[in-house]
Amino acid sequence: MNNKLKGTWNPKEVIYNFGEPPAYAYLIVSGTVEFYSSQEIKLGEAGPSEVFGEISCYLNRNHSVTAKAKTHVVAKKIEKNELSKIILKTHPVVIGMLRGTYHRLMESNAKTEDYVKDVEKYSMMYQKSLEDSEMIKNRIDNIQNKLDNNAKENEEKQ
Repeated sequence: MNNKLKGTWNPKEVIYNFGEPPAYAYLIVSGTVEFYSSQEIKLGEAGPSEVFGEISCYLNRNHSVTAKAKTHVVAKKIEKNELSKIILKTHPVVIGMLRGTYHRLMESNAKTEDYVKDVEKYSMMYQKSLEDSEMIKNRIDNIQNKLDNNAKENEEKQ
């Protein structure tokens, strides 16, 4: 493998960030790569013989995820023009299938982020309801104490 087109990353090292323009697609030779949304939500991972980063290159869009090495990763870098040559040699039906899959993946990633935001929102609402319940309980206890004290005072007066 041409050393210029070989990449190595240590665990937790960023390969590319969300929003960056693509320079390469990557073919994993060894190791595992994790993918994170712009909100740092883990979306998935890829391992040996899998390609990543190709969606951004193929669609000519900035990266829609951040790619980080989970383990020590060695990957072959595939330049955009080389990827274009590979795609041009591919049957149009396969290209159509890939394009559809890419768009569904991007939609799925966006939905995952929305679901996580919903969970966070409802968790905050639940926490607030617990706090409100505790406050109401304290008020009821306070009123009960006043009633008990008032009843005691009335008994003592009799």
